[in-house]
Amino acid sequence: MHDYTLICCDIDGTLLGPNHTISVRAKRAISDVVQSGITFALVSGRNAQSVASIQKELSLTGAMGCFNGALSLDEQNRVIDERPIDYQVARSALGELAHSELEFFLYTNQHWYVQSRNCWHDAEVSYSGIAGTIEPLCQLERHLDGSEKPFKLLAMHRDPSYITEMTGTLQHHFQGTLDIFNYHPNYIELLPTHTDKGRSVRAFKAYYHIERDRVIAIGDYYNDIAMFQAAGMAVAMGNAPADVQAHAHHITLSNSEDGLARFLESLV
Repeated sequence: MHDYTLICCDIDGTLLGPNHTISVRAKRAISDVVQSGITFALVSGRNAQSVASIQKELSLTGAMGCFNGALSLDEQNRVIDERPIDYQVARSALGELAHSELEFFLYTNQHWYVQSRNCWHDAEVSYSGIAGTIEPLCQLERHLDGSEKPFKLLAMHRDPSYITEMTGTLQHHFQGTLDIFNYHPNYIELLPTHTDKGRSVRAFKAYYHIERDRVIAIGDYYNDIAMFQAAGMAVAMGNAPADVQAHAHHITLSNSEDGLARFLESLV
C-alpha cells in the first residue's frame, strides 16, 4: 500500500501522447488515483489557460503549476505562489525583441498576446487550444501592470543560426534579470529568474502541508529534473533522454505506450 498524497505531472511528452492527445486509458487511470484520495496536479511550461483546458478535459479541480513554476494556483484558481517578470524588465525585453527580426509572444497570468496573426500564432493556437489576443506593441505595454502580470516571453525565427545569435545577445543584455534559453532550434524562452518546476512542487507541499516523501513527480524532459528533485519519488517516461532518466527512481514506458497510465495503475 502506498503513502502518496500528491502527484505532480508534466503535460507534453508525459500526459499527452505523440499525437498530442490524452488516451482513454490515461484518463481512466487519473480518475482512479483521484478517487483513491491522491491529488493530481499538472505542472507545465504552458500558460494557465492552456493548463486549465486540459484540467477540464480530465475533470480535475486540483492545483496547477504554470510557466515552468513561475505561477502556482490552487483548485479555486487562487495564487499559491508567483514570480512574474519585473514590469520594467518586461518592457525593456519587448522593446529589444521588437527591434530584432524575431516574432514574439507575451504571456500573462490572464492572456497571451501577439502583434499580428501569422503562422507562429496559428501553430500556438493548434498547440495550446487558446487563441491569442492580437495587439500592436504600443498597446501590449498596458497589459504589463496592475492585476495582469507578465510571466513569459517567447521569441521565434525560422533560422536556427539567428536564434543562436539572438539567444546570446539577449542573455548578455538581461543577465541576472531573466532566464533565457532555447528549448527548440526555432524558439527562445524568456522567463523570470529563480523559477523551475520544483518551485511549484515546493509551493504545493507547503500549501497543502504534504511531506516530500508523499509526493510523486512524473516527467520526460530536462525541465522536469527540478520537479524530480523536489519529490519523494521521481518517475521518468520511457521517451525521456537517458540523462533525464538518470535522475528518476523509476522509469515507466514511453508516452506512445501509455507509460503514465501503466504507472498510475500500479498505485491503485
